[in-house]
Amino acid sequence: MDPPKILLESTFLRAVADPADDRHDLAVGVYLELVQQYEAEQLLLVAVGDHLRKFRTWRHVGPFAPVDELSVGFQHRRAARRSVRLSVNDDLDRALTLVMCERHKVTRIATFDPFFA
Repeated sequence: MDPPKILLESTFLRAVADPADDRHDLAVGVYLELVQQYEAEQLLLVAVGDHLRKFRTWRHVGPFAPVDELSVGFQHRRAARRSVRLSVNDDLDRALTLVMCERHKVTRIATFDPFFA
């Protein structure tokens, strides 16, 4: 049985990566706890590939090394565009995050975006 996946959403990634972010200290504290759980094989850390690429220059190097990239394909983008057209939510980025969570069976998200509450 695979451990549960935790998706690191773009607002959380940004807060961890940017020391000037108001939530940086909180985000780093939470992230370090998640990494400890990852090292104990209690969970897997994942992020939408489009979001993760903004914060790391090379795979498995740097602070986001333990985070697996969820590759975004054409079918994921199409599903996100369709869901945006069918809802009042006009944010394609959020829709893509939800599509990736559904397709990869992710039930928990580390985020600062109130939309995901």
